[in-house]
Amino acid sequence: MRSTKLRIARNLDRQFAEMGFATQGVEALREGADVSLRTLYKYFPSREEMVVGALEYRDAAYFDWISGGPADGIDHVLYPLKRLGDWLEEVANTGCLFMNALAAYPESPAIRKTVLSHKSRLENAFRERLHHVAPDRDTGELAQSLFLLHEGLTETARLRGPAEATATAIRAARALLASEGLLPAKDDPALEG
Repeated sequence: MRSTKLRIARNLDRQFAEMGFATQGVEALREGADVSLRTLYKYFPSREEMVVGALEYRDAAYFDWISGGPADGIDHVLYPLKRLGDWLEEVANTGCLFMNALAAYPESPAIRKTVLSHKSRLENAFRERLHHVAPDRDTGELAQSLFLLHEGLTETARLRGPAEATATAIRAARALLASEGLLPAKDDPALEG
């Protein structure tokens, strides 16, 4: 994205995260984007495109947030869950922006496509991390399970707080990895006394 478009998308991301999707008129979005109405419509000609732009910005920001971490071992696999916990503590704990957008615009093919792309990319990130630590295993179902823990963590943090939800999700992920033989015996939560 060009710098002006990127700045508008970042501001729309913040605006939608803080205020939701349904309640804001175009003037509120323009004000939140901190541009003229003409400039807003130049880069995002419709409300749907504003939502997609905000989601695309969030996708890039979130994947930057969860990238990296420990290079090897189970902590490499669990790192996105840990970083999600950090996100929920430091950035936003208002549920998943992508799912909130889909709930607000269930009939929008463009928004649905953007949400599905993000979620598929996230599941694939778990698959890649698992493949890194267990290259000889088919870890597709395990990646799906870790993805579901990620999604559950996002929603549970709203009810129980980010710290408790993150600890629970990581504990469940470690138990899952242990049940698949991917956790060294010394780290197996079932062996803790």
